Amino acid sequence: MDAGGCTHVLWDFNGTLLDDLDVSVAAVSDMLASRGRAPMTRSRYYELMEMPIIRYYEKLFDLSRDPFEILSREFVEGYARHFELARLAPGAREAVERFAARGCRQIVLSSFEQGRLCAILRQFGLADAFEAVLGADNIRSESKIGRARDWLQNSGAQPGQILVIGDLIHDWEVAQALGARCVLLSCGHQARADLLRCGCPVVSNLHQLWQIIK
Repeated sequence: MDAGGCTHVLWDFNGTLLDDLDVSVAAVSDMLASRGRAPMTRSRYYELMEMPIIRYYEKLFDLSRDPFEILSREFVEGYARHFELARLAPGAREAVERFAARGCRQIVLSSFEQGRLCAILRQFGLADAFEAVLGADNIRSESKIGRARDWLQNSGAQPGQILVIGDLIHDWEVAQALGARCVLLSCGHQARADLLRCGCPVVSNLHQLWQIIK
């Protein structure tokens, strides 16, 4: 992939810049344990994960008995309890710095709630690295496509010069909606076999990004 014409990098956050898979698995395990059920495992998590996140919860819970809003709040509380398991993804800081050195304008586009997203970026010393941080205004982990399109309309960016980097099929869907290029990471929240079906490049980690980006 020739990134010579790349002017904008649209980063996903959870599972891409932030390695928080174990945080999410632990949070969902708490939700299951409170209902007398077996804990979540990584393999089961990969099997079920889907975005928007309500589709994932529909596979795990009876939403007529456990409303989505309550599940969302329980997850946020569990995520906060287990956040000590999170770390910056290997190669994340280097990748951001390398794109900056190329003159690329970088944006975070996340389903994570805006306030928490900005706080975590500050915690890991990345808050000043991005031209914009586009988090959600709620904790529902809904689609990012609408916000991506709004950003594009006001950004002056050309679709063919945008690179979307994420760890979910939904990030590829965002890229498709924008007419942008996409690279997916298989070290995040969705299984590599699922990501490969998108037909875009898939790498195991951010260090491998530079094997396909020239």
